[in-house]
Amino acid sequence: MKRPILATLALLALTTSWAQQPTVLCATDIMRARAIAEDPDFLIREAAFEQELQQLIANSAIQRDEDQTYVIPVVFHIMHLNGRENITNEQVLNEMEILNRDWAKRNADTSLVIPAFADNIANMNIEFKLASIDPLGQCTTGIIRHRSAETFRGESTSKEKPWPRSKYLNVWVVKGILSGAAGYFSGGPPSWSDGIVILQQYVGDGSSNGTGNVNQSRALTHEVGHYLSLAHVWGTNNGVPEGAPPCHMQAVCGDDGVEDTPLTKGWSCCPSAEESKDCDPTIYENYQNYMEYSYCSRMFTNGQRDRARAALLSPTSQRDILWTAANLQATGVAAGYEMTCPPEADFYAQVGTDPTNPAIPFPAMSCTNTNVRFYDNSARAFPTSWSWTFQDGTPSTSTAQNPLVQFSTTGYKSVTLTVTNDHGSTSKTDQYAVFIGGPDVSITPYYESFETMQGEDLNPYVSVNYEANLTSWKRFTGGGATGPSCAMLNSGSRNQLDLIDGDNEGDYDDLVTPLLNLSGAPSAQLSFRYAYSTMTTTAAEITEYLEIKSSTDCGRTWLDRATITGTQLVTNGNNMAVPPQAWTLRTLTLPGSLLAQNVRFRFRYVSSEFSGNLFIDDIWIGVPVGVQEFTNEGFISLFPNPTNDHFSMQVIGMESTATEITITDLRGAVVYRNKVQPNGGAMIELSAAEMGLAEGMYLLRAANNLGSSAQKLIVGR
Repeated sequence: MKRPILATLALLALTTSWAQQPTVLCATDIMRARAIAEDPDFLIREAAFEQELQQLIANSAIQRDEDQTYVIPVVFHIMHLNGRENITNEQVLNEMEILNRDWAKRNADTSLVIPAFADNIANMNIEFKLASIDPLGQCTTGIIRHRSAETFRGESTSKEKPWPRSKYLNVWVVKGILSGAAGYFSGGPPSWSDGIVILQQYVGDGSSNGTGNVNQSRALTHEVGHYLSLAHVWGTNNGVPEGAPPCHMQAVCGDDGVEDTPLTKGWSCCPSAEESKDCDPTIYENYQNYMEYSYCSRMFTNGQRDRARAALLSPTSQRDILWTAANLQATGVAAGYEMTCPPEADFYAQVGTDPTNPAIPFPAMSCTNTNVRFYDNSARAFPTSWSWTFQDGTPSTSTAQNPLVQFSTTGYKSVTLTVTNDHGSTSKTDQYAVFIGGPDVSITPYYESFETMQGEDLNPYVSVNYEANLTSWKRFTGGGATGPSCAMLNSGSRNQLDLIDGDNEGDYDDLVTPLLNLSGAPSAQLSFRYAYSTMTTTAAEITEYLEIKSSTDCGRTWLDRATITGTQLVTNGNNMAVPPQAWTLRTLTLPGSLLAQNVRFRFRYVSSEFSGNLFIDDIWIGVPVGVQEFTNEGFISLFPNPTNDHFSMQVIGMESTATEITITDLRGAVVYRNKVQPNGGAMIELSAAEMGLAEGMYLLRAANNLGSSAQKLIVGR
C-alpha cells in the first residue's frame, strides 16, 4: 500500500529493551501542526512535492542513472558554551565515516539482516563530504562553531547562521532538545533553516574519545533519511499513542509510502524475526530498517533508495542543486577544487572534577595547583601540530593537542596557542583564558556595596558573558540600595540588529564573588538586595530566573543554594525606571559544608523574552548578626551613607529623650558606644576616622524610650 507522505520533521529516540517505550513526545506531529497553522500554503506545497516525487519514481529517472554517486556538501554547526557539547573535529569526522558507511552499504552488520530482506539491502549510492569552501568563498573545514545558549534549546530558533540550503546540508549539534528527542529534521522550501538538529552524544561512536557511543551513532543516518524525504517505516506518527502494544510506535499498522517496506506498527525494541510478523502473520516486518526505532537498524531498502534519489532530482526541494558539478566545485568538495589554507588558532579552558561531563555553562575558574584542560578549537583548516605556552603553568609549554595544565599563582592567566599545517600557521593569545583563585579574600564577615570600585569594573568580582553579547554584569553608579553604586545586568537591552535572537531569550550571565575563607565560623549567612523589572504584565511570561550557587573548590564545581523565579524576582513590576525604586532583601542560611576555605558564590541570571534589568547590592556573608533589622528603616537617619569619614545621624525621639548609640563590627565587637542627651532635635556629627573605623560595614544601633533599631553604616575611602 502507498500513501503520499512528506517527512517534514522527525525525531529519533532509541531504546534498548523490549519492554521499554520511547519517552519522546510526538514532536513531529506537533511541529508539523505548527507549520500548518503558521503557513496556510504548507499542505499545498507538501502535496505538490509528493506528486512530483512520485512522478520522478514512476518515470524511472533514478534507475537510468543508478550508477551515479550523488555527492552532498555538508556543514556542521556546533552550538556550544564551551562545554563537552563543543565536540571535537575528530568526533565529527568519525560521524562522517559512519554516515557514509551506512549509506553505501559498507557496514559489516548487514550480515545480520534477516533472510527475508537480505536481498533487498540498498546501496544508496549517495556520499557526504564536508565542505572546504564557505558561502563567502573562504576556506573552511565544514565545521563551524557558534557560542550560543541556544545549545540548550535545540528548537528551530537554534539553527543559527544556516548556510544556503540549496548548496549545503546543514547539521546543528546541540546540548539539549526541549522535546527530549535525540535529533530531528525540519525544513523544506521556503524554510531558511532547512536541516538537521542532533544531540552531541549522538555524533560518532566514541572511538575518537568524544561524547558519542556506538549504540547512538546511527541517529544521523536516520535523520538524513528524513532530509531525503524518507518517513518512519510505520508512517508519520512519532510518538506512542494510548493503546499501542509494548515495543511499538502506534496502535495500528502504518505505511511509509514505499512499496518494499511492509506495514508495521513501528518497533521501539529489536524483536526476533518471528516476533516481527505482527501486522500480517505471513510477512516479516523490516524492523532492521534505519527509519525504525528498533535500535538494531542496519539497512535501507531498494524502494527507499529510489525515493531518496528521486528527492535529489526535485527542483521543488532544491536538492537537485546540491550534487551538481558546479555546486561541488563552489563548495570545495569536487576533486581538484578543495581549498587549502592555514588553520585559524582558537582554544578554550575547561574545568571541573569530571572533565568528560562538566556542568555548563561554567566560568573558567580553578584553584592553584589543580588540573585545567585546554582544548584546541581551531577553525578554517585542520591543524597538524600545536604549540602552547602557559603563564605560570606546569607545564609552561606543550605540543599536545589538548593539554592538561596546573597554575601556581592566582589571577587571570595568559595562554597562547600556535597551530600549524602544511599551508602555514596562526597564533592566538588569550590574556583571560582561565581565572585561578587563591585566598585573595580571607575575611569573615564579608560585605560588598560596590562603592569603592572604579568605573564599570567589578573586580575582584568576575563577570561572565557567555554569548559575548550586549548584556553583561557591570558596576552601576546611578543609584544602589544604600548608596550610589551596585552591580547591574542590562538584561533589558535588546540588539535590534540580531535577527536570530533579538529578544535575548535564554541568555546566561554570571556574577561570581571573590574567594572567601569561611572556615572557623560557627554558622554563616548570605544576604543581598536585588531589584528587578519585567517587560510584561502576564505572570506566565515571566520565566526568567536568578540562581545562586556556591563552590568550595574555587569555582570548579557548583551546588544549588537558591533560585528566585518568575514573579518572585520582580520588585518593580514593569517599571523599567533606572535607578530602580524598590529593592528586596534575600537572606540564605548556609550549610556547614560551606564553612571552609576557597568558597565562591555565583549569581546566574537566565533571561526570558521579556527580561528587564537586574540590580544586586549589599552582598553580605558572615555570622548571623540580625540582618533582618536592616529592613526596619525610618527610626535612624544617616547621611551620607556610605561615608568616607564624617556623617550625620538623627534618631526619632532624640530631641526629648536620652538615646544610646552603639556601633559594632559584623563580628559583634563594639567599636563605639555613647549616650546622647536630649538635644532639641539637632543632628549629631560623627567621624569614622576619629572612632577608628576601618573600611567596611558596621551596625549602628540606637535605643531610647521610643524604641530601638539598627542600621548599616558603610565606611569606604
